[in-house]
Amino acid sequence: MTPEEKEKVFPIRIEKNFCAKCGEPYEQPALVSQFGVIIARCCPSCVEKYDIAEKSKQKYQKEQTKAEWLEAIGIKDQYEKATLENYQAFTESQKEALHCCKLIDTGAIKKLVLLGSNGVGKTHLASALVKKHNGLLITAYEMFATYRGCFTGKSSELDVIKRFSKLPLLAIDEYGRTKGSEAEENFLSAIIDNRHSNNLPTLILSNLIRKRDCIFYQNNNKECENCERRNCLESRLTKDVISRLRENSKVILIEGDDYRRRAK
Repeated sequence: MTPEEKEKVFPIRIEKNFCAKCGEPYEQPALVSQFGVIIARCCPSCVEKYDIAEKSKQKYQKEQTKAEWLEAIGIKDQYEKATLENYQAFTESQKEALHCCKLIDTGAIKKLVLLGSNGVGKTHLASALVKKHNGLLITAYEMFATYRGCFTGKSSELDVIKRFSKLPLLAIDEYGRTKGSEAEENFLSAIIDNRHSNNLPTLILSNLIRKRDCIFYQNNNKECENCERRNCLESRLTKDVISRLRENSKVILIEGDDYRRRAK
């Protein structure tokens, strides 16, 4: 009700009524307005209980909606409150990773690869960005499983590629834990290529290593082919993906203590 409408409303008498909800008697000022006489049908106590119940219902619905949204974008319960602001960066590499995530957030860079062992904050950072941009955080296994689902005929390969290619932000977690088939690697390559063409941000998270002297972003491919290491990220990426990741991107090996142990 606007202030103008309130000025036109004033009590004309005190009514004694029985509450339509609980049946108890109550006194209520009868008000007159341009719309006629206004008389409450419920006692103040029932009105208050109704308001409390409605607020509780709305809060529950809001929480349910939020929970469904978090599940849809791949955010686990423990990262519900993860933000870039509450990420604790103790080491220089963690500070660098946080800085690069802020660059992703502002669009200054479009691709970011975060490497490191469990508990250094990779998923926290990715979750913060995914929530902010309404993107998707998905493991490489889940992504490839979605692709394999195309073989059952429930969805087409093209539709799945389009879905991942058009997300506002895509974060692929646990990349390299298992070696994908050639078809799955081509599937990933198509998605990253499309996202590169559409100028959309992409994150890759992995427990695999990258030595500081690695030629990952250099053109001397023979040196990489002759490398004896088999547990590096480069050995799990196709040349097409590596080529795309060279452009407008950052690769960071995050070092630090396990957050879980620190919390204990």
